[in-house]
Amino acid sequence: MKNIFGIPVSTIYQHGNKPDLRKVGKDIYELLTNTGRLGYKQRKRNQTIKIEPEKNYAPSEVAAALNLSYDAALRLMQKMKGVVDWGTPTRRYKRGKKKLRISGKNLLTFIRSKTRD
Repeated sequence: MKNIFGIPVSTIYQHGNKPDLRKVGKDIYELLTNTGRLGYKQRKRNQTIKIEPEKNYAPSEVAAALNLSYDAALRLMQKMKGVVDWGTPTRRYKRGKKKLRISGKNLLTFIRSKTRD
């Protein structure tokens, strides 16, 4: 097959004498729905995060674990129990920065509480 829209299409579809229609259909679907390069936020959201209880997590990792945007994860983390803000306070003429961290233990309890309801 040819390169369509600059995306290489794999030509190894043969499974015996018949083509593997699942792979062909998946490639066609990706060609039709793909807009090109994935942005940083989409790549972060598509990564899988294994939550360990003894590790601290940033909003970007929480966003990837919960499949949210970075901004939504920040808003959600501000309401969670056990979140620590390591950012700078607001001073005169300067806005304070948020640097939120949550332990894996508190993140797991939050996820469990949301999935049981």
